[in-house]
Amino acid sequence: MKKVCLFNFAAKPQVGDYCIESFDPIRYFPKRWHRTLADLIVGGVNACNYHRELAKGAEYVDRLYRERDPYYMRMVGDFVDKFKDHDLIVFLQYNFIHPEILTKELAKPVKVLGFVDDPLSTYVKGIPYLWAFDGAFYISPGYIDSIPFQQAISRWTNAPTTWWPLVTAPFQRPVNQDEEFFRKRAIDLTYVGNAYGPKIDRLIRLKKRFGDRFKVHGRWPFKGYHGFMRALQGKPIFPHRVTSLSNQQRTELYWDTKIGFNVHFSESPSETGNMRMYETPAHGMLMVCDKASADAHANVFEPGVEAVYYDTIEEAIELIEYYLYHESERTRIAKAGFDRYWQDYEWEKNLLRLLDWGISLNGERA
Repeated sequence: MKKVCLFNFAAKPQVGDYCIESFDPIRYFPKRWHRTLADLIVGGVNACNYHRELAKGAEYVDRLYRERDPYYMRMVGDFVDKFKDHDLIVFLQYNFIHPEILTKELAKPVKVLGFVDDPLSTYVKGIPYLWAFDGAFYISPGYIDSIPFQQAISRWTNAPTTWWPLVTAPFQRPVNQDEEFFRKRAIDLTYVGNAYGPKIDRLIRLKKRFGDRFKVHGRWPFKGYHGFMRALQGKPIFPHRVTSLSNQQRTELYWDTKIGFNVHFSESPSETGNMRMYETPAHGMLMVCDKASADAHANVFEPGVEAVYYDTIEEAIELIEYYLYHESERTRIAKAGFDRYWQDYEWEKNLLRLLDWGISLNGERA
């Protein structure tokens, strides 16, 4: 059984030939409150209780290390003691271990760095650390300025790299997958996701057009009233309370929804492949999704065959209206996307591919 540290990921005693453990660095640090009202509005009541500056990037991690911050050094010491003899360490969310420690005190495990919040974090949380890692993966096949991520990352490192689809949890597969499963659905349109700035402007447009036919859920701050608080920043409000769902509630909502709307953080075509991009087809919905740089979205689900893509929110509205009216076309694409997910992106197979690839790097560095 190979021993793996996979941060940030739920520990699992056995997946294939791997024992997966995780680590929580935040618990080592004292609680800290947001300094300004604007920070509170953006982060919400829950987020403001925790010291999250550790995730800010290389500059902050370097300062903690150079100043020998006692909280940081205790955390790092425990991390080294726990994982120094493991086979593989994968930073799935962000790296919080200083590169000097990675190279000097964690020489045995293969170390893999994840690029997951790009292009926003590339030059902050990714590139400065690459020299200390044996390999890296990226979740978005698109980057910015019509550049594929594979091309971009090859400029930053000579280490092996791979694309890893962002599927971090198993989805419940329905027992019956007949025509009725894809066709007979009561809800027209659904979006489930957190309250991130530019996305809300697009959700406002959809909600105004589709009203109660468009269901929006997620963990929004201020008990779901975050959309109203945007008025304090001079931004258009989302005048509806947004409630969170349990995993089972989300599954049942998805199974009863015709079209799943997807949008990424960037306002111009850049990244692609967020978790929603996989969970939407996985539940038999037709996915209407924004395009990526270098047409990289086509690498994930084939346009017009397994998913539908848009350039503007106006085009998205037109596509949604079209496929709500043309049921046979909607169900055909939804089924193709469903089949593609369960064939190529299913959770355990997808995870094992990443771990097998990471372990294989041990031979390359030898």
